[in-house]
Amino acid sequence: MSHPEKGADISVCCGATTSHRCLKKIAFAATLCAASVAVLAIHHTKTSGIMARIHHGLIVCASNTGTQSVAQAATISSMGRPGMVRLSLTSGADGQVAVEPGSSTLATILDTASHSNTLLMLDLHGADPKEVAHEVSKAHMRDRVIFVPADYKSTAAALKADSKVMVAIPINSERDAYNAHRMAGRHPYAAYLSPTAAPSLFSLVHRDAEAIITDTPSAKISTADFLANRPVDIVITHQPYQLTTSLTVPGSSTTHSE
Repeated sequence: MSHPEKGADISVCCGATTSHRCLKKIAFAATLCAASVAVLAIHHTKTSGIMARIHHGLIVCASNTGTQSVAQAATISSMGRPGMVRLSLTSGADGQVAVEPGSSTLATILDTASHSNTLLMLDLHGADPKEVAHEVSKAHMRDRVIFVPADYKSTAAALKADSKVMVAIPINSERDAYNAHRMAGRHPYAAYLSPTAAPSLFSLVHRDAEAIITDTPSAKISTADFLANRPVDIVITHQPYQLTTSLTVPGSSTTHSE
């Protein structure tokens, strides 16, 4: 004959054991879910970053025409070519970093760019590189942004602001190329060359810089021919749609030197 007290003890014990197992299963499921989200985030970063985009082809950057260019770049991306927008920054009266022209804050633009997988080239001007780097880091855009300093002093400040954000350094000669490489050290940097620079200078900086930036050449030479003879990763233009269309026309493909 069973004892009621013992039966109750067994019931409580089984209930406690079952609850413990359920909790373990729930904890495992939560851990698995978190791990999946982390893997997806890492995959997204690897496929959306500047270096990943460069690996897949030329990046067309819309020059500074205001915040509406972010939406324009998303259109370029949908056509099969990565989109980047160049914007000017300033320090607002309220202390926030703002985008010119317009009244949008950098935080707002970073959020829009993040959701549309748009890369950004940011002219620092009077904005504090540390403040800009802080906003970029909060938006998880460190690998999708390039800082463009105004001068040598701001270049040094931009390099110190964040070790992961790429900084564009202007290069006009071989001496500039060596100085830029020494100044950057292990920091990722992009060489910003004039389209009038000799093809040999493009080839020289290609060995050390993570990326090469230039503007569209004059109308005297076709952009396709220009790019075919220079290792360019990012080309800045006032007419991104027209440039993208012209480069997708058969016979106008570009090749990158290795």
